[in-house]
Amino acid sequence: MTPDAAVRLDRPARPGHTGAMLAINRRKSAFLAAAIAVTMLAARDSAAQSTDWYETMGGVVRIVVAPPQPADTEIRAMLEIRLEEGWKTYWRDPGASGIPPQIDVSGSKGVANARLHYPVPVWIDNPYGDFAGYDAPVALPVTMTRTANGKADLVANVFLGICEDICIPVQTQFTMRIGNATGSTLAAMRVEQAHAALPPPDADGLSVMEDGHTADGDARILVVDATNADAAPQLFVHALDGTQFKPPKLLSSDRGTAIFALAPVDPPNAPRTVDAIVTVGGGAVSIETVLSLTLD
Repeated sequence: MTPDAAVRLDRPARPGHTGAMLAINRRKSAFLAAAIAVTMLAARDSAAQSTDWYETMGGVVRIVVAPPQPADTEIRAMLEIRLEEGWKTYWRDPGASGIPPQIDVSGSKGVANARLHYPVPVWIDNPYGDFAGYDAPVALPVTMTRTANGKADLVANVFLGICEDICIPVQTQFTMRIGNATGSTLAAMRVEQAHAALPPPDADGLSVMEDGHTADGDARILVVDATNADAAPQLFVHALDGTQFKPPKLLSSDRGTAIFALAPVDPPNAPRTVDAIVTVGGGAVSIETVLSLTLD
């Protein structure tokens, strides 16, 4: 086609042909743009389920929700914490002076009873006392009870500590509308990945148990890890009644068998039993279980 044969948009079109086609194309384009806009708004309401980031010193925080199916009785989410280099945050047991992550959704409609879950932490050296926590970006899974069908209005008050040399309390409120799922979403995939990364209650080749007491009266915790015989595992303990423990002390480690001494911060006046969440990590597999520990 020569340049003279091309239709120039700045030249009057011949009636009944090019002008009509341009008008039709414009109407099609307008209709398509409107359809895309409606689709994007619907997707934003039912699929893109995340709050805005809350910015604080040392990082940013937000909530991401996996949109539920209509018949679901539980809603899964995650509290996403992106830490800057050198900053840390706490595990469920923050030690004697730390701030454990907390979430309260009592002001919400359609959801209740938010429960935080924790991936395996690491031990963090601190001049004021070592603590269990996270020194890299982390997603803390959340489960909530669904109390009504249809859409829910989430009002989540979050409180946690983010630390560098000192700890910065972070307190904020997140709000969002939660709609039913209309298909798979990136938010749902990321939430499911966070939940799948949680330590299971048991794993082949890894076990943990109480094994009597040391000469000082501390509880002896025996960890057998056949999957990681070359290195000592890491042990984390959180008493359900709030009893504070010192960081577990590794007594011995040989060929996949490690023995820890676990001492309470305040020795009891009389022997008693404490139920505790015990998490073991550091190897190829991890576990989280509840043990009844006897304190002398």
